[in-house]
Amino acid sequence: MGEKIMPKDLKQLRSVVMEVEKGQIQPVYLFQGNDQYLQKFVVEKIESALFPEGMSEKIILEPNEMSGSKIVEKLYAADLFSSKKIFVLRNPQNIQSSYRKNIFRYCEKPTQSNCLVIILEDFDQRKAIVKELIKRIDPIDVRSPFENKMGGWVRYFFKEKGIAADSNVVEEILKIAGDSLYHLANEIDKIAIYLQDGEELTLDHVYRFSGWKRDYKRWEFLLAVGDRNLQKAIKTGQSLISQNETFLSLMYSLTSLFQELLFIKVSKGTFSQPVGYIPLSPVIKKKLPQLARQFSREKVEKALALLGKIDERIKTTKVSDESELIQFLFNVIPKDG
Repeated sequence: MGEKIMPKDLKQLRSVVMEVEKGQIQPVYLFQGNDQYLQKFVVEKIESALFPEGMSEKIILEPNEMSGSKIVEKLYAADLFSSKKIFVLRNPQNIQSSYRKNIFRYCEKPTQSNCLVIILEDFDQRKAIVKELIKRIDPIDVRSPFENKMGGWVRYFFKEKGIAADSNVVEEILKIAGDSLYHLANEIDKIAIYLQDGEELTLDHVYRFSGWKRDYKRWEFLLAVGDRNLQKAIKTGQSLISQNETFLSLMYSLTSLFQELLFIKVSKGTFSQPVGYIPLSPVIKKKLPQLARQFSREKVEKALALLGKIDERIKTTKVSDESELIQFLFNVIPKDG
């Protein structure tokens, strides 16, 4: 399945999944990137292939929670038993230096029946441990896809479910949940659960079955804030909070929005396509230059400072989400700067 329908832009990842689905599993993999959905996606593919009978033994090795000696002990103890295991080692740079050579030695001569997945979210090639690992293992890119590649993932997720999706459906799903692969997969899972066998997928199904179907969507709230439409921002924000959102969850998107607006201001109004992942809906990303013209640099900086203070209050005292929302909007949206 991976060979036919995985997004073609991810050639390396597609190749790895194809091999895994054919049962060609390497004893050691090195992931570079911090997209947790992609990390989980590939690990689950490996796990399914390594344990086709369904009873898997996955061991998480977390340097922040266990010593270097314990990690090494678990890796080498596997040699004593015949059962297969999959190990997931996160952030190996946090392992004490004295034990790293044991990890490198294992990578050179791994236990062939097991699989070790090393995840390097901080892939700074100037660091000694990164240099040593890439000498031994070809890294697999699991960074978040660029915006223009997300449509391919929507089609992939639908095809994995055996569902045909036309371009209108793909576009609407991207508007609703295109801020991350996790949200895309989650929304498509919900649609697949409720769609009857053989039933044709329409936009009506998307609106009915999507967990994001509320009075308003998050991108509509952000657009109202960016357009400095106070009445609509209050209306959409209150609607989201009444539908089990919290202001803390909205703050993440608000902070991303104002950080991007500040970047445009610092760049003196120029805007180019982002070279990294931005956790905002495609609808908002397209309108960033237009939204930036609505604010002065001082107002953007004020908004970010307010968000920082609100974040501190929410985490240290009991506050009203709606009250914090209204105060923020009244401080930022009125057109006095």
